[in-house]
Amino acid sequence: MSTKMDRRSFMAVAGLYPVIALLPSSLRAQGGQTPGGNEFVLAGEYGFKQQLIRNLQPGATINARNASFTVANSRNSDPSATMGCDEGTLPVNRYPVVIRNCPGVCFVGGRFDGQVPLTSDWRDTYCNSAALLVRDGTTDATIEGVRARRCWDGIRLAEHADGFRLKGCWLSEIRDDAVENDYLLSGIVEDCLFDGCFSGISLDPASNERDGTGQTVRVDKSLIRMHAFLSKGEITHQAPIKAVDQSPRLRITESVFALAAANMRGFHRLERTWRLTIESRDNVLLWLPDEPIPSSLPLPPSGFRLLTGANAREYWNKAHLQWIAAHQDVGRFSDELL
Repeated sequence: MSTKMDRRSFMAVAGLYPVIALLPSSLRAQGGQTPGGNEFVLAGEYGFKQQLIRNLQPGATINARNASFTVANSRNSDPSATMGCDEGTLPVNRYPVVIRNCPGVCFVGGRFDGQVPLTSDWRDTYCNSAALLVRDGTTDATIEGVRARRCWDGIRLAEHADGFRLKGCWLSEIRDDAVENDYLLSGIVEDCLFDGCFSGISLDPASNERDGTGQTVRVDKSLIRMHAFLSKGEITHQAPIKAVDQSPRLRITESVFALAAANMRGFHRLERTWRLTIESRDNVLLWLPDEPIPSSLPLPPSGFRLLTGANAREYWNKAHLQWIAAHQDVGRFSDELL
């Protein structure tokens, strides 16, 4: 059999070189497909080795059901004001999986086990990181069945990743944002469990001049429980949705927001969340502490039921266990009892 290639065949293969060169052979699809096919498989322990996936044909599927990754943002185990998270000798893997220019991609599965410090101050631990980063022309992406814990950010949507859909993802012990959407993109968070996060969904462009007022983010059938971490000298947490005036409009349906700390921050963000909500129905707001709700806490619009104290904790425990039982296809870590 001849091994000669005509110019057209050579250029077709050469066009795949940037992808193939950046991806290990295990990233190619089972069944002999290359990254130019409709599906390929990530499988095995990737540890601290970043996987950069880019330039897939529209509508491709990345099957990561049997893949696991390590997330680490700090070069030492206890960052402080005298020794920040960028100092030390520990290995880091701040962005284990990056997806670029893959319109319509469906990323399924994946376990992301974090080594992000959980007890150090938020300010000293802030070396930016996310378990899964979607960006640069990856429009209309579906991220489904991701399991991630002990990360800085869970899933981050960056420039030109509008039209995203997060479905059936389980994120826990998230040190900053469960979902960062600071580019103010339209998208859907559907049937997800965020079980313990400093901030739920971030829609805050910070100092960048972005305007998301023409966009919409839907939160549907999702559970978001806040968790208090050390931040600027205080054990506290932010709001379930970190919003500013320029954030997208919100549709919140059949979802549960659980507030865990009586001294929580973000009352202004909570007020903006309610103000930006253009649809609200069949939701529950849980005040988990035994302390009374502060009079200054902005209360939700119609479409939310409010439960407090023991009743709120009982509701959350039942709802989150039901979610886990109904999602047996989402990955588990070996030390998880459920």
